[in-house]
Amino acid sequence: MCEIDRDKIETISLKLRASTADGGLTIKDRYYHLKKYHSCFVGSEAIDWFLANGFATTRQEGIQLGQQLLDADLVHHVVDEHNFEDRELFYRFRQDDPPHLSPAGPSVASLKQDCGTKFGSAQKKGLLKWYQAFFVLRPGDETLYEFRTDLHSTPTKKYPLKEATVKLDQSTKFCLSLTFADIQRSDLRLAFTSDEEQLSWLKAFEKSGAVTGQTEEEVEEQVKNAESIFEFSAKDIDGNEVSLEKYRGFVTLIVNKNYTQLVELHATYAARGLRILGFPCNQFGKQEPDPEPVIKKFAAGYGVQFDMFSKINVNGANALPLYKYLKSRLKGTLGR
Repeated sequence: MCEIDRDKIETISLKLRASTADGGLTIKDRYYHLKKYHSCFVGSEAIDWFLANGFATTRQEGIQLGQQLLDADLVHHVVDEHNFEDRELFYRFRQDDPPHLSPAGPSVASLKQDCGTKFGSAQKKGLLKWYQAFFVLRPGDETLYEFRTDLHSTPTKKYPLKEATVKLDQSTKFCLSLTFADIQRSDLRLAFTSDEEQLSWLKAFEKSGAVTGQTEEEVEEQVKNAESIFEFSAKDIDGNEVSLEKYRGFVTLIVNKNYTQLVELHATYAARGLRILGFPCNQFGKQEPDPEPVIKKFAAGYGVQFDMFSKINVNGANALPLYKYLKSRLKGTLGR
């Protein structure tokens, strides 16, 4: 939309949508294969109108003008499957959409109006296979929108990028992996067509709040070579990155439950060098289903004074590197 004169397009839109008595295009209910489409017009008839009213001198110019109306999100194909074409295709003005057909979220066209918006197709890893989807990310926005195609009016999914982690995924060519702050949300893996496109999206994600994380190879190397827990870091209960180096020289106890029972222990021995680190996790019998603010409030209610950290995974590919290290060094239940 950066190159389109928005005022000019909106003026043409108003004239096109005016009543036929005022020189506008014929807009009415139409039928195709026994299905009724409300308040729509025909693409080829709109091009006839552009030519008759001096807005275009050729049918190709008319197609381009119609596409600008579509790109401006003023009109759309009735089932969002076509760009603007010189054919017997039905299009509708946004304000003429029946209430039950109104978009539940921003359309691709409306998101693309901002200059600098990043958009394009990518292969997304599903449960059983990869499939193609269309993604849009506006500059300064912390939400990644997923659509079925670049023509659709409503996103199929929205991904929060704030505090998400993005990293290069070496398991697939030109792939990025996104891990979200909400650990209940599964990872998003996207494969692009080139390393240039992969790098471009990586930079766009970083500008929108995602932080660059370690690759699996880097994590494995860190876990293999680390000599103590103090070489790792983790996010505290408020989402701030904390280096465990700050606990070096103290007796450090890492726990994932029974916080209230540890209050007395901490009160008794904190002055003598004990540091307790609480790591909420829902993978131990699903005892921590609540988000961090609820956990923080609960712990404060019981007088917890030791350091609390954000919820983590201790199992699987997304396990916190610290816990991967502990599992590699310790025997017993944790290491199994």
